[in-house]
Parts: sequence; structure tokens; C-alpha cells
Amino acid sequence: MKKASLFILLIAFPVVFAMSQNTNTRLFTIFTSGGCGCTGSGGAPETFTTHDEVLDQLQKSCIGIDFIEFEGTITDAYNEVSGNRDSYDGVLIIGRVDSDYRLAFTGLPTIVVYNLWEFQSGHHYHIFNTGEVKVEGKNILEGGTNYKDVKILTAQLDRRNLCAPDVRASMFNDLVYKIKLVQVVKELGETRILMIPRSEDEMIGQVNYKHGDFNQTYPADHNERYINNFRELFGAEIIRVEPQEFYETYKNISIGKAEEIADKWINGAQKVEASRSEIIKSARGYLALDELREKYNCNAVSTHLRSVTGSGRIEDQFNPGLGLELGFKTRGIQAVCQNYPDILMSQILAYKLTGRPSMLGDQMYDIDNGVEIVLHCGIPINPWGDERRIPYTIRTHAESPVRDLPEEPGSSTGITAEWPVGETATFWEIHSLIGEIRMHTGEIVNGRTIYIGGEDIDNVMCTTKIFAKVDNIKKVRDQHFPSLYGIHHCATLGDLRQQIKDAGRLMGLNVIERDK
Repeated sequence: MKKASLFILLIAFPVVFAMSQNTNTRLFTIFTSGGCGCTGSGGAPETFTTHDEVLDQLQKSCIGIDFIEFEGTITDAYNEVSGNRDSYDGVLIIGRVDSDYRLAFTGLPTIVVYNLWEFQSGHHYHIFNTGEVKVEGKNILEGGTNYKDVKILTAQLDRRNLCAPDVRASMFNDLVYKIKLVQVVKELGETRILMIPRSEDEMIGQVNYKHGDFNQTYPADHNERYINNFRELFGAEIIRVEPQEFYETYKNISIGKAEEIADKWINGAQKVEASRSEIIKSARGYLALDELREKYNCNAVSTHLRSVTGSGRIEDQFNPGLGLELGFKTRGIQAVCQNYPDILMSQILAYKLTGRPSMLGDQMYDIDNGVEIVLHCGIPINPWGDERRIPYTIRTHAESPVRDLPEEPGSSTGITAEWPVGETATFWEIHSLIGEIRMHTGEIVNGRTIYIGGEDIDNVMCTTKIFAKVDNIKKVRDQHFPSLYGIHHCATLGDLRQQIKDAGRLMGLNVIERDK
């Protein structure tokens, strides 16, 4: 039998993963079978990619991942992982599983790899997809217990090297992609969110879910339940800081440093309608948020701040969006206003998958024009995640009571910008409390060719809007359920449908495609 080391020449991994991890991802790895069936008239393979060669090529392709190889039976492997679950970030099973499926259902993100040219009797795709061993009324065998932790993706390798080279490369790249998703899920657990509410008694996400029936209210333990569930689901921490600490930090921020930041934002704009003093205020608020982020060792920001003093005076009004978009997101730090940790975690996931920041926005569905409108007063000016920037205008904030008087203190700041027409965008959000991801896609269009009335659409409601043609928009619209799914979601440039489905699978979340 000849050995084959072909994978290294075939790697052309196309997906960008934005990595920023504290430690390597530890992947429990076991080869459960020989790698190819050797029975029959053909006997042993003429060429074969060995276990060591598979691991070597995976290690070269998966930087930051440690493959912890285990030698022993699959039952021994299950006992090791279940007894030392905190020692591993995921499980990689390469080969036949045969009867004891428990290793695939430890609750850790798991990838099960089928070796082409082995009998598939030991590779039960239905169980891997559903966790179902018993199907009511349809069982041939007796006994068995269904599994609950279904966090499995499957892959395939041709280690006998009978497929065409490009097909073998595609198999290998798919496995690398899925292994790196385990790395992404692990990194989500390292997230520390700086959360600054508008008031001490504010409910998390209260603007998002406030539009319920007249007799619906938040449960008394909503915040505690939200934070605990968030930690259990993602492993991430929400670090709550009261607004008073922001006010004190803001007072101590150098005005000169804020002026430097403000002038940078002004010089980068194609047009400026807001006053320089309000832009400086926004820059000073951004610097205060960044100082608190560093103080509490956080790598993301969720805030509902609307003042720099808490006085309630119009002249102290502050909207953080300018700093979130022009400051944090251009640095690769994800941040949202109105305090939505779920949407922030969605944006963090999108950034780790693609390197692209996302827009937070209210959603409107115009079924007669087949258009979804996403609108807010902020939008990433680097939607591709690289050095490219889209033109932007700094404006007064749409919610300010003196927005039409830009020189008036408290007119605050917002952004107007347009994402590129013709590109696909993904509209989606994670719902941590109910364990779901909901998403659909659309094609960005020029709203001015659709809404042709006398009023400039830039001046209607929020300062920034994305317009997108959406297939099956009525079906999407008919699922709009504000008191359960909120009135906001996020938009990410590009078609992330499969990546979100795969990542959601590894997190154990139910992924719903609203347009399907």
C-alpha cells in the first residue's frame, strides 16, 4: 500500500474567520476506524491517506487549534470527555461510530467525519441530525433513549483517493471550515460585554420587546434570568456598569483628545450637517465608553445611554451611534445602542465568521413593493470589513427634539450612508432566551427608485436606511412578532445563510429561515 499526502496541495480555504482568542481551541480527536473498507476482492488500497497525514494537514490548515488525539475505544473516549468536559472545546470523530453514539452527544460542538469507502452502517446520519434513536410507532429494535444535545455537523473525506482532486479538496476544505466554526463558538464564550443601561431599573432589551399586548409585562427576574441564560448558552459574560460611572468618566475625558477624534470623523465625511460641538460631545462619549471597556476588560459594548450627565436636560443629550460606528466598529470592536446583547452577540458572530461588522436596525416590510427597510441612526461605514469606506454624512439625530437646529445643544449626531446596491445582505438575530436564530436574505436596492414622492427619504424617520428586495416577503412579514422576536434585528453584508445555520447547529440553537 502506498501512502498519499495529497491534502496539503489542495487547500484553498475561501472563508475569512476573524480571530481574536485568548488560548488555543482544544479539540478532542479520535479515529474510530481504519479509514477505508479493505474487504472484498480489491483488498488493501493502493494509495491511502493515513491518520497521521490527516492530522498533519488539519493542523497546518487550522491555526490556533490543538487536536488532542485519543487512542482507545469510543466508549472510553466518551468516558474521558464526559468526565473532563471543561478540558475540551469540541469533539472530532473521524470514522465509524458503531452502536455507542454517546460521544457525539456530549453537549460540546461535534464534527463526525465519514470516510468514503467504509460501510455506512456505523454512521447514522438521522441520529446525528435529530438525536432520535426511537421514532414513535416506527421502531424495529426495542429500547434506546433519544439524545438532547444535538450540536453535530457532519463531513466526509476520501482517504482512499478515488475521487477527482478538486472533489477531495472540497471535502477537506469543508472539514476545515467546520472545525474553524468550533473555534468561533469557543471564542464567543470569551466575550465580555460592557453593558451600560440608561437607568438602574432598566430591563435588558426593553425597547425591543416593549410592544406586547396591553396586559403583558416583564417578569420581575428578567435581567437576572437574561444574564444567567446568556452565560449558560454562550459562556459569555455581561459586565453591567451603572450610568453614573459613565458620567464621571465623561467629565474626565480630555476635550483636546475628543476634538482630535471629532475632526478625524469630520474630515472623513462627505458632508457634515451636525455642529462641531455636538460631534465633539459624541467623540468624548465614545472615549469614555472605550475607557470603561478597557477598565473592565471587555471586548464589546452594549449601551442605552442618552445623556452625558443624566440631568434630563436637552443640552446634555447624547446618542452614542457615531462613536459606535466610526470608532469601535472601524477597530473591529462590535457595539450596539439601545442595549441589545442578543443582537450584539449576533454581530460578534458575524464578525468572527466574515470579518464584517453589522447594522442594528428597526425592520419594516413593504409587501407591495417587495422591499424590507432596515433603519436606524447608525450604520457601519466599513461593511466589507476591510479598509474600504462608504461615503457618509454626519447629521443631527432623528430623535432629538431640536434636530432641525444643528447649532442647538442637544441636537446630537447620527449618520446617513448607503450600502452598495446589488449586493446580498443577511437579516438576522439570535434570541438567547428561547434558543433560536431567525434569518433571511435580500438584495440591496436603491430606495430612491422605489419611493419617488416629493420628500427626501433620508429625512423620513431614522437617518440611515437599507432597502432590500426580499423573496417571499409576505411570509417574512407575517412572522413579525414584536413581543417575542423584538422590533430590531441586524443586517450583515453578504449571504451568511449557511454559515449561520452551521454555527447555530454547533451552539444547539434552532435556526429558522423566515423566507423558506
